[in-house]
Amino acid sequence: MKKILLAFTYASALFVFSACNDDDENVAPLPNLDTFLSGNADLSMYAAAIEKAGLQDFKNGVGPFTWIAPTNAAFTAAGITQDSLNRMSQGDANYLMTYHILNPNTPGNTPISTEDMIAQNSFPRGTVQGSGGVNQVYLANNGVGAYVNGNTITSANNALSNGMVHVINRINIPPARRGNVQNLLLSTGQHSLFIQALTKAGRWAQLSTASVFSVLAPTNTAMRSAGLDSTAIAMATTATVDSIVRYHYFNNIRLFTPDMGTNKETPQTALGPGRTITALNNGMQLRGKGNSAAVNVSNGNLLGTNGLIQVLDGVLRFR
Repeated sequence: MKKILLAFTYASALFVFSACNDDDENVAPLPNLDTFLSGNADLSMYAAAIEKAGLQDFKNGVGPFTWIAPTNAAFTAAGITQDSLNRMSQGDANYLMTYHILNPNTPGNTPISTEDMIAQNSFPRGTVQGSGGVNQVYLANNGVGAYVNGNTITSANNALSNGMVHVINRINIPPARRGNVQNLLLSTGQHSLFIQALTKAGRWAQLSTASVFSVLAPTNTAMRSAGLDSTAIAMATTATVDSIVRYHYFNNIRLFTPDMGTNKETPQTALGPGRTITALNNGMQLRGKGNSAAVNVSNGNLLGTNGLIQVLDGVLRFR
């Protein structure tokens, strides 16, 4: 009887093992990065940029690597065409593209999925350029979507043989390329009046320091519409101008638009306790305590070395 039972047990185990082998044989192997990109026409510019950057060691490496892949439209919006990519040096292409490869998730040494991105606010994650400072990106998952540097992941968790791909709607420019918050404001060509106000209030110099700032920056058109042209700023008291500008930035935090959310109060602004702003539309619209209508973020999440700016089409009023 015992021999019969042992034979039956062995036969059962052999059947299960055989069935598992059959299942394994029927599972399609995961694609490598080249195969994945060749099947996605909207990522042809990204594929060309990866090739230009000379990242074969990453494409064929053990990994796991987490790739952030901007769409063709994202390259176009950043002013990068096939012609300009051809003229770009390999070093420049490598610097841009390695900012789009994340360090492995630890512990576990696994790719970083969108489920790993859930946090109260965007949190830093090193890239293969390095694990700190200007080499970091900022990840978030607020329940509405997942984001890298505030930019939307449009196709998430695409598994590869050596990692994972997240498709994104905007190129992430390395912060060192943009400089500090002062450089960001100077580079837009739209913020001379806001800079004048910051200077009069004695706040301009601090935006070049190592401290962290998130600045809500009204354009010149927005400032003029609010009655804040150059003459008005010059004639106003320093205290008045200081209150206006301090209601337009946050200290010691990087606030990307998704971090601000919908129907939520922001942390207090630099103006002090109780001086918060109501965020709408996933942070793309903001309303100050004294605004009857929302102000739009017309160009969001411009990340620099010591913070970021959100370009506004209106002025926020705290009373």
